[in-house]
Amino acid sequence: MLARVARTLYRTARDLERAETHARVLEASLGAGLEHSPANGATGRLVWEPAVRLAGDMDAFLRDHRRADERSVTWFMSLGEHNPDSVLACVRRARDRARSVRDRLPTEVWEGVNSAWLDLVEWSPDRLGREGAYPFCRDVLRSVHLVQGLIDQGMSRDEGWWFMRLGRHLERAERTIRLLRAHLAVGADAALADAVELHGWRSLLGAASAQEAYLQVGGDLSPDAVARFLMLDPRFPRSVAFCLGEVERAIAALVEMDAMVPAPPPLVLARAARETVEAAARRPWGRDAGDLLERLLARCASVDRAIDQTCFEASYERAPALQNAQAARQAQN
Repeated sequence: MLARVARTLYRTARDLERAETHARVLEASLGAGLEHSPANGATGRLVWEPAVRLAGDMDAFLRDHRRADERSVTWFMSLGEHNPDSVLACVRRARDRARSVRDRLPTEVWEGVNSAWLDLVEWSPDRLGREGAYPFCRDVLRSVHLVQGLIDQGMSRDEGWWFMRLGRHLERAERTIRLLRAHLAVGADAALADAVELHGWRSLLGAASAQEAYLQVGGDLSPDAVARFLMLDPRFPRSVAFCLGEVERAIAALVEMDAMVPAPPPLVLARAARETVEAAARRPWGRDAGDLLERLLARCASVDRAIDQTCFEASYERAPALQNAQAARQAQN
């Protein structure tokens, strides 16, 4: 597979996952906003500022908006022209990328991505203000889930599918870490401590699409229990450990297909990130949690850079190593 094609499929999957996450966080924030009194700006600090930090750059947000409230953050996260990670921007990038590799995608997948874009551009600012953000979020989630289902059900398990799976799960791991980091920052505000304890962890589970899964395991809403679930649960598909395990699995499959050299740097880095998560389970949540999350984000960024350097930027340099690996495998057989 050409490096250009592999990169495009990988990035398309990341864009779709990011759009889905931001729509879900916006939906959860709308629900959380109804539970809090707007007095003293608490709702903005407790609900809307963390959403901005997750879905974009606070400095970029403040260039266009005076403060974080429901109206301004809804616009910024959904259709914001100056937010490169708005839902609109993510779906636009996914559609442009998918169009450039249409010949490598099943027709249904391309049509699903294109339909997601066409449905989204029907949401004008006037319509968003008139109908509200809930229908917008539902439309986005339905469209992205359809595309992801078509990818899983309609694509052969070849290099393209594994590169898309790699992109989806690395993005998902990073978004869960960012959710935890944003929530931790709010909890550090003494003025909001009681509200965080009462509502915050439930809101976090909603933003991670984890409420029902968490209730099934019978966990309480203590910070330690919720954080451990989102970090470590081996069965929940959005936990950091689960996603990093899937990243390792995807890289191993690509090595087996000779799409990566044996023992590639991304695999080493992904394994180190997962081991960092598992080591954190030995300590109570809250102790050095901020440093842990920053280290994990840095490790995810390192995995992404290593994938670029190993698979996308060094295609010519990789050729001899791949040929040697193929020859060694043939000799063993």
